[in-house]
Amino acid sequence: MDSEPDDGKKLAEGRAQRKALLLIWFVIGLVGMAILSYGHYQLTRARASAMWPLADGQIIVSRVDRHTDEEGTHYSANIKYRYQVGSSYFESDVVVIGGHNYTVHGVVARYPNGQAVKVAYNPTKPRQAVLEPGVESTQLQTLGVLMMSGAFFMAVLFNFILRQAMNEDKNAVDQVILLVLKTLFFPFKLSNGNPLIMGAMVGTAYCLSTLELHPIATWPARIFTALYGLGFIVMLWGTFMGWLMGLAKGDDDEEGCE
Repeated sequence: MDSEPDDGKKLAEGRAQRKALLLIWFVIGLVGMAILSYGHYQLTRARASAMWPLADGQIIVSRVDRHTDEEGTHYSANIKYRYQVGSSYFESDVVVIGGHNYTVHGVVARYPNGQAVKVAYNPTKPRQAVLEPGVESTQLQTLGVLMMSGAFFMAVLFNFILRQAMNEDKNAVDQVILLVLKTLFFPFKLSNGNPLIMGAMVGTAYCLSTLELHPIATWPARIFTALYGLGFIVMLWGTFMGWLMGLAKGDDDEEGCE
């Protein structure tokens, strides 16, 4: 009689933990959405800067700063410039708007201290300026999408695992996840733990990916090669370690017989 209230209590606690985890992934997804929105805003500004007027300016600071912390030594470019709009002078440190792909030492070498430069400035807000206008970057958007998709994937996966752990009835989402998992693990089941069979499948997929076929055929082959190639390596490693353990066990058995 007492087991039913205990089971109900455990079920309620499990559901509360599941909701807490889902809330965490939801917050991470919101952060990713905020980063995506900010990245889109920066991209819009970068595109608009290509039409900004130019002003004469000069580099007043150009050096590589070194920072050391628990994770190691990091370097950052410290670039500042002064420019004149009408009778007013402004300063800025923006080389490009949004993300960039330049190296720290490369940008410092490109803009040495004292060099005369052309500065693009916002005609409605002259304090906003950039050295390299029109340079587009999608780094922030990529990070935001990765965070959102990763949070969604982890939320769905953890929700599925916890639901199964509490023996709850499978819903439509659970059925879809089970189908996906069965599809993903089918090559491993087909190989039956034999690395030679898995290696043959990966090799065939790799050969298909190198042929000049339609992308609808080559892209799945590339994904299969990358995904199950890693599984093939793990299977080889497991077989190798099993062989070594078998040798060690055989030596121990021989010593025991002596």
